[in-house]
Amino acid sequence: MNHLRNLPLDHAESFAQMISIQPGRVVSMALSKNAHCQMTLLAFADGESVSEEQYFGDTLYYVLEGEMPLTMEGKEYVIHTGECMAVPANVLHAVGGTKPFKLSQITLE
Repeated sequence: MNHLRNLPLDHAESFAQMISIQPGRVVSMALSKNAHCQMTLLAFADGESVSEEQYFGDTLYYVLEGEMPLTMEGKEYVIHTGECMAVPANVLHAVGGTKPFKLSQITLE
């Protein structure tokens, strides 16, 4: 495979179960090897967050498990399991909160 990695090839698997929440950590697993598309699975432990940052391209957050607080341009949002939200390129935003959650992040240039 030229663009994808860390994905099952010989069986189907639950997307959310491919990554585990670990106490005191933010765990990440890269799913792509392409400079124009970054796909990552993330698992946030209770109370973990990523401080405000911005990405090179538009970013889609899809919550796989739990609920993800997202702060963008002074507004706070809560995205629940099965929901998604996009953040435009070069917009400062932060994710994380008080409860554990898992998400898929896709950033496209």
